[in-house]
Amino acid sequence: MEGILRGIRIIAGTREEPGAGSELIRELREVKDRLDTVNRNFDMTADEDLVESYIYESNALLARYRYLLRSAREEKVKSDLRGILK
Repeated sequence: MEGILRGIRIIAGTREEPGAGSELIRELREVKDRLDTVNRNFDMTADEDLVESYIYESNALLARYRYLLRSAREEKVKSDLRGILK
């Protein structure tokens, strides 16, 4: 099943990076996207409870992002991280 899904991704033009670092790269992108969404939501709300919620969520995501970056460095992931770090 996994081989079929990988084949579909290749046909669709979204190839996975080979190697153990591909999961870290995927997670980094996912956390960055979630962080961008939280920051946009934070900028658009005036409700005190939502502001507090977005602050906590943003801090949690930043901690996860730092952890993933440290893990990628320790594993010496050979991929272009510049697009993720922007």
